[in-house]
Amino acid sequence: MLLFKMLRRSGGRAMDPLHVSMTGVRMGERFLQIGCDDRELLSGLAAKVGLSGTAAVATLDDESAKRAAAVGVKVGALIDVRPIAGDNLPFDSDQFDMIVVDDTRGSFAGLSQAPRLSYLREARRIVRAGGRVEVVEGIGSSVTRAAGYDIVGDLEGAGFKPVRALAERDGFRFVEGLKPNIIAP
Repeated sequence: MLLFKMLRRSGGRAMDPLHVSMTGVRMGERFLQIGCDDRELLSGLAAKVGLSGTAAVATLDDESAKRAAAVGVKVGALIDVRPIAGDNLPFDSDQFDMIVVDDTRGSFAGLSQAPRLSYLREARRIVRAGGRVEVVEGIGSSVTRAAGYDIVGDLEGAGFKPVRALAERDGFRFVEGLKPNIIAP
C-alpha cells in the first residue's frame, strides 16, 4: 500500500503521492473532484491549482462534505464544496478543465449504474471541450466492486472518447476519458 505522506527527495523538495501526480492537475487549472474519500488526494490537488486556479468538490454524502471542508481548512485552500442533489452536478456547463472522480474506497463504484452514468454525463457537461475526467480507483482486497462494474464502459457511455486505463500501481488504478474537442452543429 502506498504510504500517504509527502516523500522527500535528497534535495529536500517534496514529491506528490502517486495518486496526486497521476492526475496531471496543474497550477491555475479549474478542477472538480467528485466525492471525497481520500483527504490526501484532495489536499494535493487543491495545493496544485494554487490561488490562480479553482478547486471544487461535488460530494456524494454528508461525510464526504465534512472531509472536503476539513481539507480546505487544514491546507488553507479555498475549496468550493457542494452536495450533489439528485442526478445533477451543481455547476455550470464547461466550467472545469479537469474532473477527478475519487473512487479510492469504492464509493463511486458502489453506486448503481444509473446514477453513476448520470454523474459521468454531468461531468461531461461541466468539463470544457478538450477537458478530461480521471477516475482514481483504490484496488485490493479492501475495495469491492459490483459485479459487472466497468468504468471504461461507463466513461464511453457518457460520451468520453478516447477512454483508457493509464496505470495500475501501488493500490490504485487510473482511468482517463477526454471530452471531444468538437463543437456540435
